[in-house]
Amino acid sequence: MKKFKIITLILLSMPWMGYAQWAEKNVMTNASLTSVDFINNDLGFVTGYNEIFKTENGGDNWILSHKASDFVIYEDIFAINKEVVIAVGKDLLTNLSIITKTENGGVDWSEINIDNFSFLKSLFFINANVGYCSGSNGAILKTLDSGDTWQSINSGTGLNLESIYFVNEMVGIAVGGTIGSALILKTKDGGETWQEMDSPSDENLQSVFFSSPEIAYVVGWKGEILKTEDCGDNWVRQNSVAMTGNLRVIFTDENTGYIVGGSMNESLIQKTTNGGDLWEDISPQFSQGLICVDFPSLNVGYAVGSKGIVAKTTTAGIMTSTNNLHVQDEIKLFPNPFHGILHVASDINIYIDCIKIYDTNGHIIKEIKPNATKTSIDLSNLASNVYYVETHASGKTQIKKIIKK
Repeated sequence: MKKFKIITLILLSMPWMGYAQWAEKNVMTNASLTSVDFINNDLGFVTGYNEIFKTENGGDNWILSHKASDFVIYEDIFAINKEVVIAVGKDLLTNLSIITKTENGGVDWSEINIDNFSFLKSLFFINANVGYCSGSNGAILKTLDSGDTWQSINSGTGLNLESIYFVNEMVGIAVGGTIGSALILKTKDGGETWQEMDSPSDENLQSVFFSSPEIAYVVGWKGEILKTEDCGDNWVRQNSVAMTGNLRVIFTDENTGYIVGGSMNESLIQKTTNGGDLWEDISPQFSQGLICVDFPSLNVGYAVGSKGIVAKTTTAGIMTSTNNLHVQDEIKLFPNPFHGILHVASDINIYIDCIKIYDTNGHIIKEIKPNATKTSIDLSNLASNVYYVETHASGKTQIKKIIKK
């Protein structure tokens, strides 16, 4: 992700700009939360270190649902339904993989016996019965009975597999690698055999997500973003977002997606609304890095990370206006996205006094005073990116985001 110095920190110093809508929820733990999964907008689970927490009211209150021994580290959690939830990771005392399951919504938890020594990192269920897990040393496990029993599958690699996702019962992708080496595996037979796919990246890959049956995204170290439009047979690089930390990606529809990450002291969230062609910074002002993200609906999302942070949005993370901003949708900007010429016109035939165009760092890159009801601005020299247009007309100020293709 292009690290804009977090746009919210810079732009909030300007009285006319907005702020990203993320609220911090208290989970009463200092452990880093590594995974979050919500059944609906209100009911969800998070896990970190050896603890699993549950909320039934959208994160306003959390209960400690399960605490394992001090040697257990949970890495991922998956809620199959309201009652059946599974968490995976590693028991450092026994050196065995750990799989913990509840069948009554988190009231009771039990460990599933499994003869495996890998650190399990990622969990995905196709339906209530069939699920997969991936982890260190090329581990891939499969269950056919809602996680009661698991069988090991030969992945053909000894490298770490950080994330696994199935688009249907037969086709799945697992990604990972190591420093300086990316790995993408694909199966077409329900995980029985795996084929290594060509990758345009040499960065360790951390997360994979399908936005449609054919389109998927992968993110990795240094903000690496890969995209496929043929169900993983071919991959291309997208514009890097230069993002630090353990990155996760999720899409809520074919065009709208989010990437979370950051350092131990910096939360970073980027969003795309055009299938990854452009990403904008919607980071909250929290001093904890983010590790995982989940959107149970289009607008409601949760991001978790270091020091027990849970960040919640109910507005799809969009920018909203500050109290002293008089926003009137009276000035039209078109086309948007645009290529070279941006047209600005008054919708109610009032004179436009001033137009200012800002980059994502809040710097004014162009200013004109048309004193007219409409004007056209040549912005063909600008790089493809997100910009903000501030207009002044009839004593009112309006801010809109534009995208240069």
